[in-house]
Amino acid sequence: MIEPNFSESQLQQAANAAFIMINGKSHNKWLFAHILSLSDEFFLGWDSAFYLDWLPYPALPDHAGCNFFLQYKLSNQYTSPGAAEWIHWKQEYLRFKIPHSAKDVSGKYIDDYHQWDSLKALAGKGYPTYYGTNATLFKSELELAYQADTLLKYVPLLDVRTVSGIHKHVTFTPTSANFKLHSDVEESPVFTLSAVIESLAQVQQTSIAEANERLLSELSEMNQNDVHWKTDIARIQQSFSQLPRRAIPWAKHQALRAFVRKHIGATMYWSSQNV
Repeated sequence: MIEPNFSESQLQQAANAAFIMINGKSHNKWLFAHILSLSDEFFLGWDSAFYLDWLPYPALPDHAGCNFFLQYKLSNQYTSPGAAEWIHWKQEYLRFKIPHSAKDVSGKYIDDYHQWDSLKALAGKGYPTYYGTNATLFKSELELAYQADTLLKYVPLLDVRTVSGIHKHVTFTPTSANFKLHSDVEESPVFTLSAVIESLAQVQQTSIAEANERLLSELSEMNQNDVHWKTDIARIQQSFSQLPRRAIPWAKHQALRAFVRKHIGATMYWSSQNV
């Protein structure tokens, strides 16, 4: 086994910076990367997230107001025919592990899938949710690709929305079109960050009315024991019937902005292009 000569944080920094730059060029807007602490990452699942106002997915208030999620994992290279998954590739391959190693109450190490469960919950709602990993073992190659503005072509992504089973390891080669997930082998397409950006840019924009209803549905499921929360949600759901039909979406949008500011302490933005 050969480990990369850079850290997961280095991969995260380089890929996020390249992602921000390419979006700045294509949308004339500089994104803010939300990076979690390790404790928050344990509960939310992702380690980097962005709010892309041109996507048809409303911001999630309990996920830093984001709608695009990444979890970076370092892949090691396996070079021996004795490696566990060699039979599936019959050549050198790269592999990362999905679960964390954690101790149970007896002190025994177990595979902890809490992070996976959190990511799968986001993916289950349709949100773009990916594992990002490295296709090189060398920091110098990362740096050269970054400087050449080609790094995003070399960061393979696993779309969590495409995975049906629960797996321990993910394997691939630098040129493979699919990941293989193990133990019961499942295949999933290999995407790159650059390809994902291009495909997402073509996704049809949602209307403000549709986004309102999606966000209302998300908020209704949260804080079920908070009486004030439930009362304000019910007021938004039941109001505006006397307004002209054309005015309702923006009136409800303003009410949702006020709700998020009051109960969560965040400011919610939607681009006018989503009308």
